Amino acid sequence: MQFSPQTTILVDAVERHAQRPFAHRSEVALLIELAHKHNGLEMLDQLGFFAKFAHKTQGIMKRIGKDAEGYDKLSKEFADSVEKSKSLLQSLLAHADSGTSEKFQQKFLALTPAAFQNLLSFFHDLSWYKNYLIDSDSPTQPSRQQSSP
Repeated sequence: MQFSPQTTILVDAVERHAQRPFAHRSEVALLIELAHKHNGLEMLDQLGFFAKFAHKTQGIMKRIGKDAEGYDKLSKEFADSVEKSKSLLQSLLAHADSGTSEKFQQKFLALTPAAFQNLLSFFHDLSWYKNYLIDSDSPTQPSRQQSSP
């Protein structure tokens, strides 16, 4: 899929904000493009929220270990946020062509350890998209309405 210049500018800005290149840049750009073309911005915002939550929760779970108090609750919340994220991702991909949708399915949504690791890495990229949205509301950052495709 060819991305609009505005999508490329937005992804560039988010990567600068993250101070790192995305592991899944083209997939983040694709979701942004689909969301803007098909009135899915709210879904993309929700996906960013749940992806960020899952990413942060996974980090806490790793840090405290399975035997820590509250781990079971965190584990359930993590699983819930992953499922919500997958559902939102599927909804956004409903507007993609079948080949693109199939690639996402294989890379991120298949029931394999590799796909799950890819999904968690993708969540990390999406968490930076969400951070950018939060921080871009400040007067020193361009708003997403100004840089949206």
